[in-house]
Amino acid sequence: MRPVLPLRLIAAGCAVPLLAGVLVACGNDDEPAGSATPSTSTSDTPSDEPSESQTPDSASGELPTVEGGFGEAPTIEVPDADPPSELQVEVLQAGDGPVVKPGQTVVVDYLGARWEDGATFDSSFERSPFGVAIGTGQVIAGWDEGIAGQKVGSRILMVIPPDLAYGDTSPGEPIQAGDTLVFVVDILGAHSAKQAASGEPTPTEDDGLPAVTVLPKKPEIFVPPGNAPPKLISIPVVTGDGPKVKPEDTVVVQYVGVLWRNGKQFDASWDNGAPFVTQIGVGAVIPGWDQGLVGKTVGSRVLLVVPSKLGYGSQGSGAIKPGDDLVFAVDILATYP
Repeated sequence: MRPVLPLRLIAAGCAVPLLAGVLVACGNDDEPAGSATPSTSTSDTPSDEPSESQTPDSASGELPTVEGGFGEAPTIEVPDADPPSELQVEVLQAGDGPVVKPGQTVVVDYLGARWEDGATFDSSFERSPFGVAIGTGQVIAGWDEGIAGQKVGSRILMVIPPDLAYGDTSPGEPIQAGDTLVFVVDILGAHSAKQAASGEPTPTEDDGLPAVTVLPKKPEIFVPPGNAPPKLISIPVVTGDGPKVKPEDTVVVQYVGVLWRNGKQFDASWDNGAPFVTQIGVGAVIPGWDQGLVGKTVGSRVLLVVPSKLGYGSQGSGAIKPGDDLVFAVDILATYP
C-alpha cells in the first residue's frame, strides 16, 4: 500500500475514494493544464504567465539554501536565524509548462523539513510522486497558496509559517506545534477535472462485453444481460499514443465504475471533482486495476471487467456486495515513473 506519510499534508474534510487509500481531489472544472513531460500527458494547454514569487523582505531575513536539481532529492540548509513571519516562495528552477490553476490536481515530488532544526520529516522522493487538488483545502494552506500560479516543470522553495501550516497543533512527530515548515517541491504535472482520454476510438468485437461511449467526457457504460466473464477483461475502447503504463508508475486517471449485476454506478472520479492519482502494480488499488492497466498507453480509455476475486471478493465495500463483479471505464491521462 502507498505509505501514509504524504497524508501529513492533508487537511480534513474530503472523502476517501473507494479504490485506494489516498484522498480524491475536490477540484473545479478548469481545462487540463498538462505535464512537465509532454510525452507523459494527454494535455497541450498553452503556458500562461506565472504569479510572481514571494521573496523575503528586510523583516523576513534570509531563506534556506537548497542543493540539487529538478528531479533529484534535494538537501536543505536552514539558516541560524528567526524564520520569516509570512509565506515565502522562491522559484529555484523555472519550468516552461503551463501555470497551475486553483482546483487542478498537481502531481509533485517534495521534501519537507522543520525550520527549527532543519530535520527532514517527509520526502516523496523516497517513494513515488504525490497528487492532490490545489486550492481546495485538501492540503495545508501554505501549499494551496504557494503552488497555485507556478509553472509546471518548476522547482520551488516554500517557507510556510505556522498560521499557514498546523498553527498551535501538531499533526504528529516530528512536527511540533508552532513549527515553521520548509518545502522543496518539484511540480511534475497538473490536470483538470474535465481532462479525458485523447486517443482514437478502437472498435471492440465481443458483443458479450459492456459497451462504453468514446466521447472525450465522462463515459457511459452499458452492461449486457447474462453473467460476467470469469477472467479479467482489459480492452482499450480509445487508444492513446502515449507511453505504456509500467509497474510502479504513478498514474493520473479518470474513471467510472459500475456493478455488473445491475449496471449501477458505485463510484466515479468525474463526480468527485478531480482525477485520481495512484501507483499501479504495487497493491495500492484492487488487483484488477494493477493487472489491467499495466501495458496500456497514455491517452487511452480502457474497459475493465473485473471478476470479484480481483476486486473486493467476499468482503465487498459500500455499494459493492460480496461477490460483485465490476466494470470500469478508465481514462489514462498521464504516467509518472
